[in-house]
Amino acid sequence: MTYLKRLAIIALFAILTTACTVSPLIKGQGSIKPPKNASTTVNNLLVQADSAPTLKAAQLKLQAAKIMLLQARYQEILSLLDTIPLNSLPSTLGFNISIAKAKSAIGLNDGKSALQHLAGLTEDDGFSFAQLSAKYNSLAAAYGLTNQLDKEVKALINASQFNNDPQQLIELNENIWLLFKLLDLPQLTQLNQQASNNYALRGWLDLMIQFKQTPNSEKIVANQWYQRWASHSAAKYQPQELTGYLSKEPVINTSYNYAHVMVALPASGKYAKGAKAILKGIKLAATSPANSNLQISYINSSVYNSATAILQQAQLLNADAIIGPLDRSIVAQFAQMPALPLPVLALNTTVIGNSNLYQFGLSNDDEIRDAATRAFKDGRRKMLALVPESDQGILAASTFTNHFNSLGGQVISSTYYDTDKGNVTQSIAKMLGLNQRTIRGLQKRMKTAYLKRAIRRMTRKDADGIFLFANKSDAYQIGPSILYFYADNLPLYATSKIHSGKTNPTKDIDLNGMMFGDLPWVLNPTAYKKRMAARSSKTQTRFGRLYAFGIDALNVAPNLYNLSRQPDAKFSGETGKLAVSADNTVEKTLDWAKFVNGSLKLLPAQ
Repeated sequence: MTYLKRLAIIALFAILTTACTVSPLIKGQGSIKPPKNASTTVNNLLVQADSAPTLKAAQLKLQAAKIMLLQARYQEILSLLDTIPLNSLPSTLGFNISIAKAKSAIGLNDGKSALQHLAGLTEDDGFSFAQLSAKYNSLAAAYGLTNQLDKEVKALINASQFNNDPQQLIELNENIWLLFKLLDLPQLTQLNQQASNNYALRGWLDLMIQFKQTPNSEKIVANQWYQRWASHSAAKYQPQELTGYLSKEPVINTSYNYAHVMVALPASGKYAKGAKAILKGIKLAATSPANSNLQISYINSSVYNSATAILQQAQLLNADAIIGPLDRSIVAQFAQMPALPLPVLALNTTVIGNSNLYQFGLSNDDEIRDAATRAFKDGRRKMLALVPESDQGILAASTFTNHFNSLGGQVISSTYYDTDKGNVTQSIAKMLGLNQRTIRGLQKRMKTAYLKRAIRRMTRKDADGIFLFANKSDAYQIGPSILYFYADNLPLYATSKIHSGKTNPTKDIDLNGMMFGDLPWVLNPTAYKKRMAARSSKTQTRFGRLYAFGIDALNVAPNLYNLSRQPDAKFSGETGKLAVSADNTVEKTLDWAKFVNGSLKLLPAQ
């Protein structure tokens, strides 16, 4: 028996273990046995069917077929059910009969016929989860028998969407994992290009494509994927191999001296422009009296472009610590070293901790998690998420949901908008549980003073805040739509994407009520920022953020060990109030501001 056929038969066993409308994933056929006197029961049902009206006869024959499936009487089932005129039956009954036929064909290893029986089951509305689970499990088995691996795995993923049993989902995901491992990178890439892919399939593809593209880095790939897709079925009900990749060793820090630091940043390549700005910040911080006794050496990590080479150079220079690298792939190399003889403050992040490796980065994820923390500390417990209909938007919703839920709150729903499709208002109405047609009717009949009260009565009552992930141009459309539905009573937490660094009170009035977190460097005229402004005209641009990043890198580095030992300790920097987590990640608490009458108003720290 081929491997593909063996997997198809496993799927078959799954759909044969219960009645036609239930299909848990159970390996082996002995989990459910035919009832005692099964043959007698079948004969009695068929005798009754002979004299019954058409509808009742069909129901009795299906009941008999369910028992015959457990007896593996596949050819007899097909002969029996072929006598039933499906066109004259209710859709649910016809659906169940088609499934029974497909299971029988699968039992005969006839995948082609099984697919023909399932071909008419295109309308999913109105059918139960159990029926849809049976349909997609049967499809998977049929595709397996016809060696259509890509369609088999998609069918199993669809089946998982209609199953709520944790143990069955673990076993189902184990089979999905095995099938995905048989697909090569071109096949996975082709699957990934299909516009109709749902969330579940996109998550699987993101994981498996990364595995194929970066062999021998499974642990890093798995942990990075988990950070982005923690709400995914495969993350909740993990295949055994994935669980192994996701396990982490504890991080144990060691104390160190800090008199000579080596900075490793690239002078060429894709990171060069950013590195140049960071280096300006480091050199500005080096002029501070607090760093006057610090010896600093600089190396070009474009030349020493591996963790081993950087570490060797630091040891040759007798450095006490390293700041850098910026390249995430080299940070990952440091993370995988058995032990680091000196502390490394990496200026990017990976998902694996390591003793003496500290990870410091600027990313959307930091801001999203800070927004979740801010909302929770403000007393919000049930949030709505409004994000773009894109991979970035999906990941933003997932990051916010994971963090907010981990704090003890709940994200009730995530709604996706697409400004290119012009569906912003429609998406916001959906998020708020409102019907636009009803709203337009009220607008025609009611005065504004009463309209506001009426719409707010209709708005969903199970949420106390909104998380928004949007750039400034999108936010300009979203703000008026929020006001249109009088939802400005729901506090709205965003990221710095809605703020370019420059204000325009006339235009920014459309952002009224929106709150966002940003670096102190951006929201406050810090002393370092004033000094940098005398050297550069780019302090308000994205380079300004990198200047702040470099300043903090040099200033926080001597404090990393003490911060890692004191979870509640914080360092006030240009990029936020900095703390070191249990896995050696430098975490930022941002400053917050709110748009009021088109202008920014700083909010008090929590």
